[in-house]
Amino acid sequence: MSDVQYSFTLNGETWNKKQLERLEYERNLHILHSMKQHGIDIKDGNQTLSDDDIDYLTTQKAWDVSIDNRLEHTGEDIINIYKDSIKKSDEFWKELGFSQDKPMKVSRTEMKVSGVSLKEYMAMMRSMQTDDRVGLSVHPEHFICSVTWDDGQLVGIEPFGMYGTPTLVEVKMVPDEELGDAIKADKDPEYPIAMAGETFLTGGEVAVNIPFHQFKPTEDGFEAKMAVYWPENTPDEIVDGHALHLAMEFYGGLKETGKLD
Repeated sequence: MSDVQYSFTLNGETWNKKQLERLEYERNLHILHSMKQHGIDIKDGNQTLSDDDIDYLTTQKAWDVSIDNRLEHTGEDIINIYKDSIKKSDEFWKELGFSQDKPMKVSRTEMKVSGVSLKEYMAMMRSMQTDDRVGLSVHPEHFICSVTWDDGQLVGIEPFGMYGTPTLVEVKMVPDEELGDAIKADKDPEYPIAMAGETFLTGGEVAVNIPFHQFKPTEDGFEAKMAVYWPENTPDEIVDGHALHLAMEFYGGLKETGKLD
C-alpha cells in the first residue's frame, strides 16, 4: 500500500480521490463524444465506437480510449479539426478583454502532499516535454500541440474551466517580477518556487489569463498554491470549474509519479 498522502482544497472545499476520479471519468466521456461530433472516428483498437458504445466504457477503459485517440490527433491535425470551435472561443475571450490592470477573478486550488518530494514531482512535470502520453494522462481535456519548457513556451488546447469550446493558446513563462501588482500581492514568501505565465490567443495579441503557481518543499513532501487570474466578467462557471481542472491536473500529475496505489 502506498504511503503517499495528499489533499486538494478549492476555495475552502476539500475534494477527495473518489470525487476527482469520478469527474475525470465524466470528462473523458465528454471529450470522446466531442471528438466524435467533430468527425473523429473514435477507436478502441480496431473497433469503431458509436456514441452509445462510448457511454458503456468503464473508468479505466475510458482513460485508455481517450488517451489513445487524442494521441492520434495532435498538433495541426487537432487544430484543424476544432477550427470552428476555436474560432468561437477566440471571439469569447476577445470580448472579455483580459488585463492585469483591471479587476480580476481567480481560480484557486491548494495541494498538500507527503511521500512525494517536490523534486520528484517537478521531474514528472518536465517529462511532459518528451512524452505526449504523460501530458494527455494528467487531464482528460488536454490536447497536445507543443511543449518546449526550455524555451519557456507552451502551445496547447483545452476548454478552460471545463466550459464552452476548446481554446488554442500560447503561454509564455515569465518571472514573478513581471507580473502585475495585484498578482504579486498574492506571492507567499514561504513558497520559494513559483511558475507564472502569460496566456494569449495565438498571435500573442489577445490576453486570456495568468497562471501563477507557487510551491514549497516540506520535510516529507511539498505544498502548492495554484491560481489562475481571469477577466473580471468571466463566467463563474469557468472560475469555479478551472479550480477543479487544476485539482484534476495536479492529481493526474501525482498519479504519473508512479507512487500512488
